Amino acid sequence: MDTVAGAANRRPQAGSAFSVGMEAELRFIRQFAIKLKAGLSVAKCLAALASETKHRRLRAACVAMSAQVAAGSRLSQALASQPLFDAGVVRLVELGEQTSNLKGALANAADYLERVGRLRLAMHHGVVKPLNVLTLVLLAVFIAAVSLSFLVREIFPVATSPHLGSLTSADRIAIRIAEVVRLAWPYVGVLGLLNFLALKLIPRQPKARAILEQVALRVPLVAGATRATALACFTLTVAILMRAGALLGEAMVVAAQTATQAYMRDTILASVRKIEAGKPYLETMVEDGFLRRRDMNVVQTAERRGELAPFMMGFAGDCEREASEKIRSLTAVAHTMVVLLLGLAIAGVVLGLYVPVFVSH
Repeated sequence: MDTVAGAANRRPQAGSAFSVGMEAELRFIRQFAIKLKAGLSVAKCLAALASETKHRRLRAACVAMSAQVAAGSRLSQALASQPLFDAGVVRLVELGEQTSNLKGALANAADYLERVGRLRLAMHHGVVKPLNVLTLVLLAVFIAAVSLSFLVREIFPVATSPHLGSLTSADRIAIRIAEVVRLAWPYVGVLGLLNFLALKLIPRQPKARAILEQVALRVPLVAGATRATALACFTLTVAILMRAGALLGEAMVVAAQTATQAYMRDTILASVRKIEAGKPYLETMVEDGFLRRRDMNVVQTAERRGELAPFMMGFAGDCEREASEKIRSLTAVAHTMVVLLLGLAIAGVVLGLYVPVFVSH
């Protein structure tokens, strides 16, 4: 079994991939690999990427890294000095340099960023996209309701009209609703704008994000997709690092650094500490939900044969597929709920304001 002693204290100095975005980082790694295969030196690859990239922070990082490499630093050291790159990418590049296989390391880094990034993006879209659509359509419903409230004032007699007695109950309801809408719409509009800005800005704060995570973990369907995605990202990170030659302990620590959920990060590091304290790693990983109990015998067999890394890759693929299924289910339910809510909102506007206009005239 790979030793994990002291692994929790060996923390790579790379920042989160979301400093530049996983898509931008993946594009950088792929373009770097292409230039390296073309025969350019590492320093020249970085200099060329600095002139090509449109990302301002990434361009500045490439310029700085090119100078560092030209001065004698390794690529992994240059990457680790920039708070833009994912800890997993840094460690994979470092392992590639140790085995003189930088091209293979870049391929592993691209595979890692693509698969983990795809899961995180799918989960993000599964929750955020329906909310964005709901926000836009509710805005349209709000505008329609305000417009109809002023239309009602033009079509129906005012309250002091001598024809007031001829109004039907539907007419009176329409007039009252229109009056309330005309009075309240500026306040509702401002409140809606403030809520929209809050939903965009609050999740950027670590404490607020942690609270939102806890809320998400209490919503049945969202909780299942969130946990499955976090587990898949963990297993993919560990498996790809082990495939590249990393020890289990350091792979778990890197996975903790790259985890976007605070609860997952804390759980991983707690598992590492248990293993360091002498608890069997299989028992710890099963207890903390990283492995299934039925897989323990398979893991032990793979370890005896020296095939633990291939097993982890296969297990990561299973977790990836399970997470994708849960995300698809969440997306389907979220879209259905959005359609139902929009239908109710539109029906409320039509029945409350539009129908009375034509019923009475």
